[in-house]
Amino acid sequence: MNMLKEKDVYDFLRNLNTKTGLKDTLKYLTVYLREAVDAGAVWVLLINPKTNRPMHNVCSCDKSSPVPERVQQINKLVVDYFENTFEPEDILEFINSISQDDLIVEPVIFSKNLQGVLGVLGKNNNYRSENSDFVRLILEAAAQKLEIISLKEENERTFKERMGFLASISHEFKTPLNSIIGFSDILQLKNKNPELERYIKNISNSSKFLLGLILDVLDLSRSQSRKLELQYEQFSPKHVILEILESLENQIKEKNLEVRYTLMEMQINADLRRFRQLVLNLISNAVKFNKVNGKITIVSYRNEKGEFVFEIKDTGDGISKKDYAKIFKFFSQVNQDQLKRQQGSGVGLFLCKTIVDAHKGHIDFKSRLNYGSTFWFTLPAA
Repeated sequence: MNMLKEKDVYDFLRNLNTKTGLKDTLKYLTVYLREAVDAGAVWVLLINPKTNRPMHNVCSCDKSSPVPERVQQINKLVVDYFENTFEPEDILEFINSISQDDLIVEPVIFSKNLQGVLGVLGKNNNYRSENSDFVRLILEAAAQKLEIISLKEENERTFKERMGFLASISHEFKTPLNSIIGFSDILQLKNKNPELERYIKNISNSSKFLLGLILDVLDLSRSQSRKLELQYEQFSPKHVILEILESLENQIKEKNLEVRYTLMEMQINADLRRFRQLVLNLISNAVKFNKVNGKITIVSYRNEKGEFVFEIKDTGDGISKKDYAKIFKFFSQVNQDQLKRQQGSGVGLFLCKTIVDAHKGHIDFKSRLNYGSTFWFTLPAA
């Protein structure tokens, strides 16, 4: 390889790392190779491993002319072979047999699987011998990037499919749950038997908790399918926080928790419904995971940047260091080995981070197992 091509490789790798999508990467690869080796056409055909049908077909050729008929013929042969041959070794042997003096065809392999072909159509009969080593080198570097991107996109697709499934079953659960909650509330009003009061209350509380979880899942499915839409308005965060504390009064009394708060009088500009949802999740967690006779401290203020800051400290279960990395991940539960008491669903904190991120704020925590946690978030001044 001459010095010019070595420099080209370094430039190629640097620019390759800036690509984030599969199509962008393939487009850059084909355009770069066509210019670097002065080819008539360069193309990449990726095959869907589930259907053996074309998934991506990107070609770079002279803009003044259509995709060469020869390229189309080769692609048709490759697709036919993928559809009718089940052994990767046979497909690989076929791909290696296609190359000619003016044509380079290389298998595209990443994630330990044969994914398709890269083709380079030259302009003379010595083209393959002069350029095949360079093409393989570039393809090898690109394959590593393609693997990273394809895994990322596959994870995103899987996550969206799971969210869609959760959303669909959540809709089915809402109607019967609302009936259970409604009838349990009626029973509470009409009940005259003290022994049954506790059981009816448990039915109502458990149903409301499950309904809240379902609504959170539906919120998450909507926010993942499209950007979370915010309705900004001016309101007093202190007023919202006090309302939430009042709504949780029974749960606080059941554990005999001492709640202290210092809330600054101010107005902020944010989505009121999402803000209430965010603060409710954090305070509910502080109550749920606290110990009997524990303490909760709530503080709100503006920092030196003018941002709104909310902090909530509890003396509860705390979080093990090994679980720090997954605390804001969807459906992640922590401390399952150490603590056998009721744990969370793993939805609430993920939703909190989604809401804070949508406001372009920041959320974080510090914690020590069995000694409690402090969670805080910031929202921009404007």
